Amino acid sequence: MSKPVLVIVNGLPGSGKTTLAKRLAEDIHLPLFSRDHLYETLYDAFEGDDKRMGLAAFRLMYEVTGAVLTAGHGAIVEGFFGRPDLRTAEFLQLQRRVDFMPFQILCRADGAVLVKRFLARANSPERHASHADADLAWLEANRERLLQGTLEPLALDGPLVEIDTTTPERFNYAALLQQIRVTL
Repeated sequence: MSKPVLVIVNGLPGSGKTTLAKRLAEDIHLPLFSRDHLYETLYDAFEGDDKRMGLAAFRLMYEVTGAVLTAGHGAIVEGFFGRPDLRTAEFLQLQRRVDFMPFQILCRADGAVLVKRFLARANSPERHASHADADLAWLEANRERLLQGTLEPLALDGPLVEIDTTTPERFNYAALLQQIRVTL
């Protein structure tokens, strides 16, 4: 039996991770576990913010993903894995529990575009209340990081595809989809 594939969609805030992950999940019929969605669910369940919910969302994501992988099925995880040393260690710990093939997609974009997207999202009435974007403190503390436009990839064995999401035509979605299907 071959190893299940875990597609990891990573990138800075506003880089298009969620949009890409949802589209991939629909096209390749894999369950999607989003760190932000899990965080929002915990926020709603506990009726408010708590610093521990961020940690809990990551742990929950690894736990449910591990259950799917243990059953021999692939999955997609999506999030801002902005602390590459810590997140790499967490994925390696998961891999020790259940052997899987990581397929990492790193979304990057022009830094000025990321700042613009962040501001638009922060001012959107559709943005979930759990995200403290509106006070702009995170942006001010991380502006230089956003302006770099990319993250360091996670140090995992397996395919790594970097895509430029500055504009929709900057990367070939069909080619990415085919590459994932071949890996699956």
